[in-house]
Amino acid sequence: MDYYYNFETFDITHIADQFKDKRIEDLFLNHNIVRNTMGQFMEIVWKEDNFQCDLKLSLSKNKILRNLKTVYYIGETLERQLNRKGVKSLYDLRINLKYNLSAHRVLDLIENKEYRSLYRNKNIYDLDVAFCFDIEELLFLDIETLGLYDSPIIMVGLGYFKNNKFEIHILFARDLEEEIAMCEHLKTDILPNYKCFITYNGKSFDIPYIANRFLYFFDENPMISEEEEPYERFNSKLHHIDLYHNCRRKYKRSFKNFTLTDMEENLLNMKRENELPSSLVGLCYKKYLEAPLRYVGLVKEIIDHNYWDIYSMPLILQKLLED
Repeated sequence: MDYYYNFETFDITHIADQFKDKRIEDLFLNHNIVRNTMGQFMEIVWKEDNFQCDLKLSLSKNKILRNLKTVYYIGETLERQLNRKGVKSLYDLRINLKYNLSAHRVLDLIENKEYRSLYRNKNIYDLDVAFCFDIEELLFLDIETLGLYDSPIIMVGLGYFKNNKFEIHILFARDLEEEIAMCEHLKTDILPNYKCFITYNGKSFDIPYIANRFLYFFDENPMISEEEEPYERFNSKLHHIDLYHNCRRKYKRSFKNFTLTDMEENLLNMKRENELPSSLVGLCYKKYLEAPLRYVGLVKEIIDHNYWDIYSMPLILQKLLED
């Protein structure tokens, strides 16, 4: 996030005036009102029929197979020496008397898609085990909050592939009382259906933040396994691929800044249609609560902002897998 913005450096007047006196429900005809035992909230749905994204998760498997450092006692120097001798993959190590047993162990984990055990290997990154999942098991996620710490979640952006189409679902709390119903829906109806989070800096922000709100409302964190400490504020049940850290590692010599919009422009050659800086989301939502008809345009801008956050993540994932 960029924190230097405020209403003095970014003019919101034209955004507010454009949609003045309209209702948020009228601006998004593709909305539903979701109700559960905790209340209700608004859900806005897009089904991207022409989404140009062809995720080949299997590409990550090839990367692990070529990474000899996944075998114990093999470092970068020894890997280069083995490569010069024609040992290019873990399969080639199966006939090596010194490393064949360790190579077989890693190959068995790869064959059985044991992503948790693979990810414990210090030379395997979260992206490297993407091949262990089907495309419909991926949940792209991004939240918007009222503030940085211990504030309500006002919006949850979700993206997932269903029937070969990419769907974007934005859950929106029209007032702060609707947050608990949104969290209940996320906890009960969304998370159990997926095995892998895809986020942009979600390991540091989105997932711990959601865990904190779960603990606040429900005294439990459904994202952790039973063997974890009961109040652990992170995720261990779903695998988590954080695109931010992968972009920094892979493109550190190519780009200076690694915000999501930077990656969209520099990596995808994509320019957003909305203009609201992420640091103004909380301030804009507060203005909306004070006068919904006057500032409904600001909420529309927040929703558009969250939409593009979700839209670009599969494209960045595709780029990371292919490069």
